[in-house]
Amino acid sequence: MTIITPKRFWFIFPFAAMLALLSWTVYSLNKEVSWQVVDEVSDQLSLSLRTELRNEREDALRFALILSENDTLRNALKEDDDEAGFALLKRMIQSVQQNTSELVRAQVITADSTLFARSWDADNLFSGMPLDTYRRDLEEIILHKKPRASIEVGRRLGIKATVPMYEEGELIGFVEVLKFFDASTDFFHKFGIDLYALLDDSYYNTAVLMQNNPSVAWYLVGNRRYNNVNLKVLQRLDMKQLRKERVMLRENKYIFFEPMHNGDGETIGAFVFVMPKQSIEHFARSGENLSFLLAFSRNNLYDIVKKEQYDNKVYHSGYDKALLSLKDTVPEEDRELFMEEARDVLSTYTKEELIALMLHYKLARKIEGEIR
Repeated sequence: MTIITPKRFWFIFPFAAMLALLSWTVYSLNKEVSWQVVDEVSDQLSLSLRTELRNEREDALRFALILSENDTLRNALKEDDDEAGFALLKRMIQSVQQNTSELVRAQVITADSTLFARSWDADNLFSGMPLDTYRRDLEEIILHKKPRASIEVGRRLGIKATVPMYEEGELIGFVEVLKFFDASTDFFHKFGIDLYALLDDSYYNTAVLMQNNPSVAWYLVGNRRYNNVNLKVLQRLDMKQLRKERVMLRENKYIFFEPMHNGDGETIGAFVFVMPKQSIEHFARSGENLSFLLAFSRNNLYDIVKKEQYDNKVYHSGYDKALLSLKDTVPEEDRELFMEEARDVLSTYTKEELIALMLHYKLARKIEGEIR
C-alpha cells in the first residue's frame, strides 16, 4: 500500500491541478468548436433556404407570366367563358407537369376578385366563388400594377405568383401560380434535414384549408411532406425559447428557427429545420467543408446573387426571360408556336444583347446543375 506523505502530496498536487485544468480547457474548446460548427450550419441553412425559396418564386412567376400572355385564355376571361378557360388552363398545366418535374397549380381570378378557373379541380364547380375575403394582397397588385411573387396566406399557406392582366389599360383579371414548399422540403430531405413551414395560428380563420393540419404550439404546419417523428419532437419543444435562441439541442437533434415573412415583410410564421446531432458531429470531427452538406458553397450563393443582378440587365422584360427559359420544356405540339413567339421576342434584341443572352443561358445552366 502506497502512503502519500505530506511531502509527496505537495509534489503531486501541481501536476494533478494542471491535468484538471488541461482537461477543463480541452472540454471548453471542444464545446466552443461544437457551437461554432452549429452556428455555421445555421448560417448555411438560412442561406440555402433563401435560395430555394427564391427558386420556387421564380419558377412560379415564370409560369404565371407565360399563362398571362396566352390569347385564348385572355379571350375566355374577357368573354366570361369559364368553361373554355377551365379546359384550356387544365390542359396547359397537365402538359407542363407531363414534360417537367414541376407540380404546378394555377388559377385565373376575375378583376372583381372572384374565381374564374383553377387547374386542380375535377370540374369547374367553384367558378364564381368570391376570394376577396382571403386575398388582400390583390389590392397591392392592383395599386402597383406589377406582378408579385411571395409567400402569402390564402386558404392555404404557400408561394403565390400573381400576374395582373390588362386589356387597353383596363384590368381584366389575374393569373396565379401556387406552390406549397414541396420542392424546398424535398431538397433539404435529400440531406437528412427535415423542413417545417409553420403558419402563425392568428391566420386560422383565413387559412381554412389548414384548419385540420397538425399544430406545433401556436403554429399550424403548412407543408404536406414532413417527418412525423420529428413533428412530435417539435410539439414537445418550448417554442418561445426556440424563437428566442434560434438554435436548440433536444433529444439528440439540433433544431433551427428562421422567421417567415410575407410579401409585405410581415412575420407570419417560421421555418424550422430538424437535423440529427450526429450529422453535425460528423462535420466537427472530420473538418469537412460545411458547403458539402448542401452541395454548394457560399461562393455559389455569391454567383447566384450576381446572376440575379445580371438577369435584370440582360432581358428587356420579365416576359422575355420567362418565355426563353421554357425552351427545353415546350411540348412538341406547341413548339412551332413557341418558336414563332421566340423569334418575335429575339428580333427586338441587338447583336450584343443576343450574345449576352447566350452567355447568360450557359451560366444559368451551370449554376443550376451545381445546386441541384
